[in-house]
Amino acid sequence: MSFKKYVKSRRKFKLFLLIVVVFLIFFTVLVLKTNNSNDFTAGPYFNIPQKVYDFEQRQIVPEKYNEGEVKARLIKDKIKLLTQNKNLGGGAGSEDEENQKPLTSITKHVHIFYNLPVVWYKRARPRISVRLDTNATEIIDSKRTPNIAFYPFLGLYEQTDDILRKHFQNIRNCGVGVLVLASGTKLTEKLFKRALDLVPEFNLTLTIELNAIQNKSSEHIREQLIWIRKYVHERGFFKTFSATKNTFLPLIYIRNAHKISADTGIFCNSEDGSLRNTAMDGIFVGHARLKEHTQLMRRLCFDGFYSRLPSNGATYTSTWKNWSYLKSFAQNYKMVFIPTVGPGYAEHNKLPRHGNIQRHRSNGRYYGVAWRTAIANHAGFISIASYNNWQDGTQIEEAISHAGFSDYSPGKPTKYISLTAHWVDNYLKKTSKESDVTSRQFSIVVILNKIIDLWVILSIVIPEKPMQIDGKFW
Repeated sequence: MSFKKYVKSRRKFKLFLLIVVVFLIFFTVLVLKTNNSNDFTAGPYFNIPQKVYDFEQRQIVPEKYNEGEVKARLIKDKIKLLTQNKNLGGGAGSEDEENQKPLTSITKHVHIFYNLPVVWYKRARPRISVRLDTNATEIIDSKRTPNIAFYPFLGLYEQTDDILRKHFQNIRNCGVGVLVLASGTKLTEKLFKRALDLVPEFNLTLTIELNAIQNKSSEHIREQLIWIRKYVHERGFFKTFSATKNTFLPLIYIRNAHKISADTGIFCNSEDGSLRNTAMDGIFVGHARLKEHTQLMRRLCFDGFYSRLPSNGATYTSTWKNWSYLKSFAQNYKMVFIPTVGPGYAEHNKLPRHGNIQRHRSNGRYYGVAWRTAIANHAGFISIASYNNWQDGTQIEEAISHAGFSDYSPGKPTKYISLTAHWVDNYLKKTSKESDVTSRQFSIVVILNKIIDLWVILSIVIPEKPMQIDGKFW
């Protein structure tokens, strides 16, 4: 029998289609709810018994504390953890942590700060010697000592081609795709060009972090961009797609962007002297420290902002619990927020102006909490501080035991490289899962649109005699 026998009127046919659409929408919501309940969750970096896992998952809040108390607490925690491992049959999971296989995949959404060159020494104040026989003075240089808290596996190296290749291979094995070089008086054009030529060998790219100087930031940034302009078309320079410009543009970090005057309009489209739609245009991401700096980034027409400092609680943007708000703020104004994660912070010579920003590594747990927070907030980009900033003690590069210096005990020299590979792998799994859900949502929307189109077509094609009720046609 034909379908028209059951649906004799136009009104019944539309009612039938409406019921079908409602059923499909209900089914779609049910499927999406089921998918969300099975979403990937970033887990710990090795498989351990549940009791030890609960102990490891305690929230780390190193915001305001006394250093002596923290060291005492860490010793107690270590003793307690070793005791639990012994009672539960040993801690074999630590081998899995340190034997993380190199990743075959790579992501351009994870960036890592790289120091080129590394400054190993901080010049000490010279001593003044007075000769009593001649009443003359002479200046004697004090012995230079390394200004670092950890000692590198490769020694106090100079970044030759062999060292650079070793570093780039390690970064590649972590799955990190982009290096961020800090510009400054130490970075020479020769070093920059050498790194730019080498990174494509490892399927890496690099970008640069400019530095804003108070009272003359606009001119200084423009001068630096003029210098960079001749390199942005090189194969090794990182560029990402801009949906608003419908083209690929270099992503440029700008440190201390909060020092730029609010009257500066070089990043806005409407201002005279703007960088937009010129050869120096790009995706500009500014360094924000305080909550009000995010509003300043918006007024300055930045494309986004990043936290840079890996010390939880030291500034508003570096505090993990604030990343959810910062991500929402960025989304509301079509900006990007790049959280910065790091294994800790350990300056050898603490500078008073830095305040209390020292953060203990807690045998990798501190690093893990930072990564889990960034992944849970669905960060589009994540930056790591750092590969080899030995002065700040934020490095993930290999370190060894050496008299007078800290190390990664009880882990191997490659401990934090393995951890980075683990967390990048977690990040890739999470983003892949979200992409699959988005694709399914898009497919369902397309199907619903097709059904609506079919409804419209059938409504036009199927003829129906109008009904006359009370002298009116319906």
